Amino acid sequence: MSTKLALTVKEAAEALGVSESTVYWMCYQKEIPHNRVKARGTKGQGRILIPKAELEKWLCGEKV
Repeated sequence: MSTKLALTVKEAAEALGVSESTVYWMCYQKEIPHNRVKARGTKGQGRILIPKAELEKWLCGEKV
């Protein structure tokens, strides 16, 4: 029962066939749907999660 709802930047990069830095840049430019999860002790950085369903819609050209 380990179906993931979201991908990490590394997983999304592998799925899209691009580099991790490209995915980070796309998130920074708000081109790709993502959520930032804040974590304690990370100096405000946290973790970027990319919802699978929204990524699939984005790839199909749908407005997310």
